[in-house]
Amino acid sequence: MAATESAAVQARIATSTSPGTNVIVTSGSVQQDAFDSDDFDAVAYINEMFPTESSLVSLDPLIGNLKQKIRKVDQEILTAVRQQSSSGSRARQDLTAAKAAIEELFGKIGEIRRKAEASEVMVQEICRDIRKLDFAKTHLTHTITALRRLAMLVNAVDQLQRAVERGEYAEAARLLEAVQQLAAHFASFGSVPKVAELSGRVSALQMSLQLSAMREFELLGTGEDKPNPLLLERLRACCLVIDVLGFKAREELIESVCHKEVGVYQQIFSTSGETAQIERTERRYGWLRRRLRAKAEIWAIFPESWRLPQRMCLLFAQVTRTHLAEILDNKAAELSNNVEALLVAVKATNDFEQEMAKRFGGGGSGDSVADEDEERSEGYEGDDHSPASRVRQRYERIFKEREERGGGAGDASEDEAARAAAAARDAANAAARTAFHGVISSVFTKHLRVYIEAEEKGLRETLEALIREESWKPMEDAAQTNVLRSASELFAVIKKSLQRCARFVSRGEPMLHLMGAFQRVLQQYAARLVARLPKTAAGGTTGQAGAGTLDWYIKLNDEDTVVVCTIIATAEYCIEVVGALGRSVAKTVDPPFGNKVSVTEEEDEFQLVVTACLSVLILGCETKLDAALLQMTRMPWASLEAVGDQSDFVTMFSRVLAETAPRVGPALSALHFRYFCDKLAVSFCPRFIEYIFRCRKVSEAGSQQLLLDTQAIKALLLDFPSAGKPDEVAHASFSGHVAREMGKAEALLKVIGSRPEVLVDNFFTLMPSGSPADFQRILELKVMRRNEQQTATDLFNKRIGRPGPAAAYVRSAVPAPVAPAAAAAPATTAAAAAPRYVPAAAPVAAPAPAAAPASAAAVAYAAARPSAAGRAQPATTTQEFVSRFRFGGSTAAARSSAAAAGEKMRETMAGSLAAMKNLNLGFSRNARE
Repeated sequence: MAATESAAVQARIATSTSPGTNVIVTSGSVQQDAFDSDDFDAVAYINEMFPTESSLVSLDPLIGNLKQKIRKVDQEILTAVRQQSSSGSRARQDLTAAKAAIEELFGKIGEIRRKAEASEVMVQEICRDIRKLDFAKTHLTHTITALRRLAMLVNAVDQLQRAVERGEYAEAARLLEAVQQLAAHFASFGSVPKVAELSGRVSALQMSLQLSAMREFELLGTGEDKPNPLLLERLRACCLVIDVLGFKAREELIESVCHKEVGVYQQIFSTSGETAQIERTERRYGWLRRRLRAKAEIWAIFPESWRLPQRMCLLFAQVTRTHLAEILDNKAAELSNNVEALLVAVKATNDFEQEMAKRFGGGGSGDSVADEDEERSEGYEGDDHSPASRVRQRYERIFKEREERGGGAGDASEDEAARAAAAARDAANAAARTAFHGVISSVFTKHLRVYIEAEEKGLRETLEALIREESWKPMEDAAQTNVLRSASELFAVIKKSLQRCARFVSRGEPMLHLMGAFQRVLQQYAARLVARLPKTAAGGTTGQAGAGTLDWYIKLNDEDTVVVCTIIATAEYCIEVVGALGRSVAKTVDPPFGNKVSVTEEEDEFQLVVTACLSVLILGCETKLDAALLQMTRMPWASLEAVGDQSDFVTMFSRVLAETAPRVGPALSALHFRYFCDKLAVSFCPRFIEYIFRCRKVSEAGSQQLLLDTQAIKALLLDFPSAGKPDEVAHASFSGHVAREMGKAEALLKVIGSRPEVLVDNFFTLMPSGSPADFQRILELKVMRRNEQQTATDLFNKRIGRPGPAAAYVRSAVPAPVAPAAAAAPATTAAAAAPRYVPAAAPVAAPAPAAAPASAAAVAYAAARPSAAGRAQPATTTQEFVSRFRFGGSTAAARSSAAAAGEKMRETMAGSLAAMKNLNLGFSRNARE
């Protein structure tokens, strides 16, 4: 039964599938060898719908349903095909109708185009006729206007000729201006005979007018009598004519009048005779002032814009400059004996220039426009188109436009015109002041060196007098009570001299040279202040305090201390005033020279005075402290058996500081007192350590006592700043430096006071940066038996990894400066015979044994020796020595050299120990570095 159903299903599927498809039904499922992907998808779909044989029961209904859908789709396709065939015929009909409409539209467009072209031709013909009419109208208008202007020009020329013949200058000026304006319209018609004729007539009339006007001015005399008022009125009209004629005619007239006036001045004041004296300079300016007053009414006839009085004064100034230059050159040798007259002439000249600049640049009503004549006096060749002329024309145009508008809408133009007028007036005033500034006084510049020399000579004489009269005590009647009177009075004299130069002489190059004289005098004053300071034993004011020499000694008493402190305050006052003086002069002198004023050198000079004074105070205090240190070295520290109160030298040290601080602290500023304390500590602490080494021998009890004294000195040093200035607190850098440096002295004394068996351990613990030389000096200073010294030396050599004894190291590094016969002397004898201190520059010359080559440690030690100039290189630390001994490349050479030296170097140990004192490489130098 099942087989029959399967065969039936297979038959149905075979009939329903397309050809070329092989369908296989196996175990209730359908399989198909698909020829394409779509058939394969259909088979997969069928397998999903009929996964088992029992599900094949619903296959027949499904196939029926599919056939029904296929019939429906075929019907729809048939309907669509029928509709498409009927719509194609309708589309062909519509297309035919559209083509016909398009052909009709093209025909209408062509007709419209033909009508438009015809219209365009018609418009062009009309426009051409209109242009012809416009051109005809324009030509006719121009012709009528030209004829009218020609008629006006002919009429004006005839009237001008009649006015010239009658001598009516006012009417001629008015007509000439009109003729010039009318003639400007015919400038391009020069080839026309009538126009050329009129132009020739106008030129002839202008020439005639100019000659007539110039002859009228010849009637104007040069005397001080008042001319006829009718003549003045006639000349005023002539000025109008000249003004209309233009720039060249105006310049010719102005130069004629000015040269006539100045000619009178040249006849009175010449470069020879009685008037050729520098003392007569002021009379020259008096003559011009009288002339200006006498000619005021006459010169009022000239237009104010001409500025004829100013032009005449400028010409007078140029002539006067030439006269004075010749007089000064001829009498240059006599000026040094006549400085007062020269200064009077300079003052009169400066006053005259300032008066003229104020008179002609004061901003009056007549200064509304800039003067082209003034520009020409400054080397500017003006013409009718100069800035003044343009401004005037602009104003006239603005006023004319405002009148045409009725004044209703001209507010903005009025404001603009007012601003332009103010700007032009300011420019004219500034130009006038510039024109007169230095126009005459500059001739005195190269001759004012005698004035500078006289001022400098007077200042030097004043300085010498002030130094002679100086009490070297602070003033009691001034605000600067701690300043010397000489400084205050010297600057008062300098201030008066500077004011006199600025007001009466010059603010240009002479003031710069005068400032140079001030600077030289101030440098001399600084040198005189330094000369007053107490000197060292070597004759200077500076030096380096050290043990074993007295060249730096300065013995200061109470009076000298007050003087030095007063000089410091004076130098500070001078630094402040010199800076203010330089700024004042740079601001007062003319701008080109302001940048050349510098008082840096003078400020540095007075700063050097302060430094020298502080150095003197420090050396003076060190000199007093040196007595206490010397007393410390003379004390029997080796025989001291018990520790007691502080030693006498501490009391002396305390007394010196107690006397110095209250005297120096209040007299110095906080900054300078701090500098004083710092430098005193820097100088004293290393020297104190050096003096510890200069003691003969120190026992354990002595080292304890010396340690107690050192702590007392340390406390005194820390209290020194507050003792000088109770309100000041010792700054951290000072306290730290004193604690650090004096702490090295305490560590040194603790090592010296150590028992022999712990000496080496304490040395490495308390003095980690100590060198082998320091250890040798400690052995020499400490009270020890010889076998204890040898034991300590061997232990030290073992600690640093040295192959041989200390003597071998010392001998290979620095030859002993003793004779060979004294090499075998006992250690105590050699130590007693060797000097206690040798300066760093002292040579150490003794040949080293040839059989002892230098080891690595010797080379390193020799590198730390002082150079020929006496300066030690940085000391090598113990750790560096140990590193070099253990890891250096020359360790084997060092050991072989030590073995070769043998007993011979042991025998010379005593002499070598004595030579160590000459190295000057002890703990004190290491501490300073």
